[in-house]
Amino acid sequence: MTKTVPLLGRIPPKVLAYVLSVVAFLLALVVRDALTPIVGASLPYATFMVAAAFSAWFLGFGPGLVTMLLGLPAADFFFTPPQHSWTAFTRGELPATLTYFLACGFLLAMALANRRHNLELRAKNLQIAQQAAAAELSNQQLRELSARLLRTQDDERRRIARELHDSVGQYLTAIGMNIEGAFRTGTELPDNVREKLKEAADSVRACSAEVRTISHLLHPPLLEELGLPSATRWCVQGFAERSGIQIQVEIPEDLPRLDHDTELVLFRVLQESLTNVHRHSGSKTALVRMGHDPAKVWLEVRDEGRRAALAEHAIRPGVGIRGMQERVRELAGVLDFTSDPGGTCVKAVIPLSTAPRKANSEAAQQFRQRAHHAG
Repeated sequence: MTKTVPLLGRIPPKVLAYVLSVVAFLLALVVRDALTPIVGASLPYATFMVAAAFSAWFLGFGPGLVTMLLGLPAADFFFTPPQHSWTAFTRGELPATLTYFLACGFLLAMALANRRHNLELRAKNLQIAQQAAAAELSNQQLRELSARLLRTQDDERRRIARELHDSVGQYLTAIGMNIEGAFRTGTELPDNVREKLKEAADSVRACSAEVRTISHLLHPPLLEELGLPSATRWCVQGFAERSGIQIQVEIPEDLPRLDHDTELVLFRVLQESLTNVHRHSGSKTALVRMGHDPAKVWLEVRDEGRRAALAEHAIRPGVGIRGMQERVRELAGVLDFTSDPGGTCVKAVIPLSTAPRKANSEAAQQFRQRAHHAG
């Protein structure tokens, strides 16, 4: 079955414009003839002027000129007395003919100026659209680069944490064992030497604990093994001990395991928010709250500190806040900063695009056993 092509679709646009200008002239002729019983021989050029203006405005200068030139003899021959005669350029009809030419010329000029203006506007709109598309492409590339840098940062943190735990931690453990062995066997050593050995052993234990803390802050194993609630409570407890800030934690018991990226982003938001509470708010208390529904999960960190601290960071956000925003945006989430006389609040909301995964009870049990043996 052959596909039929409409006749108008096969006519070139320029030819079609002139065809339509002729149609506009014919319509003006029909309308003027219909008005003859009402207006008589007066206003013979009125409908043709309207047709010329229409053709020039919508079809172009050339089609408008064609309509105008066709309208002159038609109005003269059919509607100017004496009818069916050519009197347009006689002394009596010359003023009306010149008026028709001047009026149509003015309308054609206006139409031409309007079309040029519209073409310039379309060109500018096209240029703006191209610039907007280029800017959006650049922004998208920057967002992708930022997300890639954040993922690289997380991978590097994981590597450094593993190196600290497996290399530096093991060396410190070995040094501590040697010092304690020397302290136990060196009973005949002078008291000042034994005292130095004891201080060295204490320093090594403190250094080992600090390395372990830094390793866990860089990449907490609790986050992978037991999930976000356990990692959150561990992070808050350690932060409260180091900063002296009293922190209340509210986490629902039925909060499920989330995908790795969501848990990691919420944990990084928690870390950065608590750091900002300590550095900028001056608050002595804070509240960490989590919640979820079938569509989303959210985290809130609220303090009772200075309101101006948040306003300053909203105007000039630091690297940490930008990092939080990029992390949350990467997961199609929203990060809000609000302030009121009672303090400031950071809230991250992330949609749950996939079904939450269940905690691996076997892995959790193995982690508890390793932690028990390490302790």
